[in-house]
Amino acid sequence: MNVFEISDDNIVDFADILGEDMMEDMERTFYRGYGTSDDDGNINGALVYEVKGLDDDDQDTLSKLLFIKADSDEAYEELHRIYREEGVEEEEITETFYEFEQEEMADSCERTGFSKDARESEVVRITLKDACGFDFVNRIKKMPDYIIKLGKLSVTEYRAGVKNCVFNGQNGILEDLSYLSMSWFDTEISSCTITDDEVNGFFFVRTTPSGVIIPVLLYAYGADYIKNIALMIANSVKEAEKKYPPETEIVIHRSRKASAELIKRLLPGVKGKPAFFGERMEN
Repeated sequence: MNVFEISDDNIVDFADILGEDMMEDMERTFYRGYGTSDDDGNINGALVYEVKGLDDDDQDTLSKLLFIKADSDEAYEELHRIYREEGVEEEEITETFYEFEQEEMADSCERTGFSKDARESEVVRITLKDACGFDFVNRIKKMPDYIIKLGKLSVTEYRAGVKNCVFNGQNGILEDLSYLSMSWFDTEISSCTITDDEVNGFFFVRTTPSGVIIPVLLYAYGADYIKNIALMIANSVKEAEKKYPPETEIVIHRSRKASAELIKRLLPGVKGKPAFFGERMEN
């Protein structure tokens, strides 16, 4: 059994086990991973995590396990071992947590000291057709001129807007917002607002390589911020309708209170899949 860090030199070997979306995420600033292979060099396991809080000296460094899969108990054990001996120690991680829909992944964590709790996932899935059916989207017949696609911003305007989001603690589900280029987002369906030559609202949307749409940040400020939030969502839905088929999956995260309340209003009765949650103190 061989166990090693996933790097630019070997990432291509993990295409089958990780899938194209996770493969691309591995290029992000705070994503890390380990892999295992058998004696013939065949990949038989992988673990991926995201480090949180590295840019904040006043915050403990946390880690979220995003993926773990192996073809044997031995491979699972080796992945957990190297994560704790190298990842946790080198990054000085104080706590690790996870949310998995696959119980096998959660069970492997429980065997290494994590808690395990079953409850509804913080993620909900709908289709683009569902989003196009929102009443407030259909009530808007003409979009105001100050609601524009992200792709119409200059790089300077984009960077200034991101800097403002980060300064105000608004990074959505993106630990690495300040490191992402504008092209990482779907610039054709992401929306923003401009008032008095200032970008004062963002609805960042990511379309993954597999074609899944993921809203990742929604933020607006100013006198009309509530109205502008609704307008940006509506604009993005309408633009997505032009670009993608109705059955396109939209994955929405409810990890923050504001996003959970918004989804409850927009999608009453919609539930997440059963999932497993756990955590472990490290240091």
